[in-house]
Amino acid sequence: MEETKNHPRPLSTTSKSWVSSSFIILVVVGIIGVTAAMVVQMLSQQNNQHHVSVHDSSDIVQHPSEDIQILLVGKTGVGKSATGNIILGQKVFKSEISSSSVTGECEKNHAIINGRKVSVIDSPGLFDTSLTTEEVVNRIKLCIPLSAPGPHVFLVVIQLGRFTDEEAEAVRIIQAVFGEESSNYIMALFTHGDQLEGKNIHTFVRDNPKLLNFIKTCSGRYHVFNNKEQNPEQVIQLLDQIDKMVTGNGGRHYTSEMLERAERAIEEEKQRILKENEEQRQREIEALRTQLEVHFTASILYHVFPTTHVNCEL
Repeated sequence: MEETKNHPRPLSTTSKSWVSSSFIILVVVGIIGVTAAMVVQMLSQQNNQHHVSVHDSSDIVQHPSEDIQILLVGKTGVGKSATGNIILGQKVFKSEISSSSVTGECEKNHAIINGRKVSVIDSPGLFDTSLTTEEVVNRIKLCIPLSAPGPHVFLVVIQLGRFTDEEAEAVRIIQAVFGEESSNYIMALFTHGDQLEGKNIHTFVRDNPKLLNFIKTCSGRYHVFNNKEQNPEQVIQLLDQIDKMVTGNGGRHYTSEMLERAERAIEEEKQRILKENEEQRQREIEALRTQLEVHFTASILYHVFPTTHVNCEL
């Protein structure tokens, strides 16, 4: 007697991959949310101690009397610390060639430039070989209180000629952690401008579609530094660019309220993923139950009617 036995089919690779990916996302979202409340509290305590003047025109660059706060971000090895030294006109940040981030923790220094205080906060490098992205992100979040009442600009440092997907990912990470509103405060800064060899930076950007798309995520804002020249004029031009951005933002900096909104968005996303995971889990349990019931029924029929050919397809 020929018999056909049907066994429960295991869960598909796609389902396993989906559950695994969702779990990873939940872990990342959870880690990101851990420090948010602490940062919000620290910012809130200092937020009312400062006032930003509002400018009437974005075409005329006005230098606000308030200190300017610059937060440097970017992948490891692009020269964030060296950039901070150029901006401040003195070697205050440790800078050296390394595969891991020279800046392990947030560090702040300042200088008086054209009569006002300019503060630069150097952050740990993203994609550090010795730290996970989540660990670096949490350390960057702790840089925010150093720039109280909040940074005027997230300056994404990129080495000219070495643009990779990680640079683009750096902006996405900032936007994910600090919320969509952070896009109004992001600017790209290219280092090693001497590699242009006389070519116009705007032409260089336009001729590179991938780079051009990246600049669009920075709302079209970018500047270039020649690291071989200790020319204070390039720093003045950068500060002018930042002033234009601040003016365009109504004189505002990134605030604790923006971080709170980002925190709520992260929590909502976390709950959405949890709900999706639960629904997917219930669907998989139901599918497994159905498979077991069919298999069990086929087994019973075979033993009750042993002379009957049973062919039950799942």
